[in-house]
Amino acid sequence: MHTLNHTLEQSLIEADGRYLNSTELYPLEQYIRSYTTRLETYQQLGKHSEKLVIQALRKFAQAYPELIRQHGGSCKYDMSEVLRYIALSILRDDELFFKEQMMLWFDTIMRAYKKTNHYTTAYRYLQKAVDATLPPACICMWSDAPAFWRCTR
Repeated sequence: MHTLNHTLEQSLIEADGRYLNSTELYPLEQYIRSYTTRLETYQQLGKHSEKLVIQALRKFAQAYPELIRQHGGSCKYDMSEVLRYIALSILRDDELFFKEQMMLWFDTIMRAYKKTNHYTTAYRYLQKAVDATLPPACICMWSDAPAFWRCTR
């Protein structure tokens, strides 16, 4: 796994043999400016991840009890992984990382189980749990998280 986000890494690769200009430095400035909030969001998601996932799955179980009875363990695992990758994407400020590392896997899972609507509902419940738990500054980071969440809102 790369340590920098995709945009910063690409700028450094393209600037090989020369200094970055002010336009190329802007993403780095943004990265540094938002780091404290991104770190706090990452830590909050890590601290509350189990509670958030269980809260979302309990709500989901009210609507789809049989689905949770049959697949509750794998749902919990999948949702925990998605939440962890979102947290990493927020920390790295890197939507491409999320798409490359998570979305291909997640898309495969959704297609395999043919439960896209169920997944969308479950992740809306996760969104609500996060919104109710995280501090306001972290919710702003969460709202700017990978496009996946904008699709499920």
